Amino acid sequence: MYLFAIVFFSTFVLIEAFDPNLTKKYKAVFAALCYFFLIFHDGFRWETGCDWIPYSLYFENLLTNNSISNPFFEVGFYLFMLPIRLITDNYSLYLIIHAVVFYTALFVIIFRLSPAPFLSILLLYMITVPIMGTNRQLLALAFYIWGLYHLTQGDKIRFCIMTAVACCFHMSAFLCFFVLFLNRNIKQWIQLTLLTISILIAFSGIVNMLVPYLAFLITDDTILMKFDVYTSSEYTNVTLLSTTISLARKLIWIGLLMLFDHYIKEKPRHYYLFYNLYFISILFYIFCNGTILQILVSRALIYFSIAEIFVVPYVVYVFAQNRGKALVILFIIAYAYISIEKSFSNYGEGNDLFKPYKGILINNDYQRYDQ
Repeated sequence: MYLFAIVFFSTFVLIEAFDPNLTKKYKAVFAALCYFFLIFHDGFRWETGCDWIPYSLYFENLLTNNSISNPFFEVGFYLFMLPIRLITDNYSLYLIIHAVVFYTALFVIIFRLSPAPFLSILLLYMITVPIMGTNRQLLALAFYIWGLYHLTQGDKIRFCIMTAVACCFHMSAFLCFFVLFLNRNIKQWIQLTLLTISILIAFSGIVNMLVPYLAFLITDDTILMKFDVYTSSEYTNVTLLSTTISLARKLIWIGLLMLFDHYIKEKPRHYYLFYNLYFISILFYIFCNGTILQILVSRALIYFSIAEIFVVPYVVYVFAQNRGKALVILFIIAYAYISIEKSFSNYGEGNDLFKPYKGILINNDYQRYDQ
């Protein structure tokens, strides 16, 4: 399914890049095909993703074990799920509605802000499919993206409102308020200095040495138990090879954007907002790679790394309609697939949360979770 999805989206990416007239003529049709494919992909899955134990049980017991005064999860998520649960106990219907809300929000903003929307859709799939099933955070991301759109229009108040709503679905969204300070052109020497410091910290391993001493600040027993597990797990084992590969993979696009900055003409006013968001996501990825913080902030970084879907298209469109552009696009396609496989592997060896993809109509006889 995942390889098919990459090929499916890549078809529209290539048409978009090399036949703009055909893209303009059938843009709505192509967009609808991508949209409904993603609704099917996320809405008709079964036992695929991160949500089957926590969220399916939450949905099933919503009317008996939870209330608005004691919602267990954030109150926004409870209120989103409640009317659906009052109507049906069919979890698939909930998944379809969830997918419609999420992809409608993302598609509208992509087609308003991206210079290459179909390339952005491919990159959106690359970023979100490894966290498919993180229902609360994906809804928070949808509201946050709408807030970002208002921020690109200069409306900081609406951005704050939408971000506050996002926090009602997942508290990690409070980090998004930091975005208010990022819509500016940061000099490249400052960027290079910050990258150098992050790389030195990553290779030094100092984070793994210092983080365990933070345990005394944690008062919640459940969080402390998770803290102990993570600090003694394989996630804290940093190797030179894995760190080098991760650095190279993350620095590709930011390096090209720095190199070709003066070739990107007529930058929209939101260009540096998305560029800085992506740059910060790289700094924190480098800084936290192979440490306990990698687990703690991997989900929080989605609010920054999502900017990749808006900035990478600018790398492609500094090239003329020639072999160079074709090679870059083919590289992005390969990069997307490799990134997905790498993200799946982060869940641990032998984990089958995502592979094989199981849905109502696909691989429905596969027994997951030793059932």
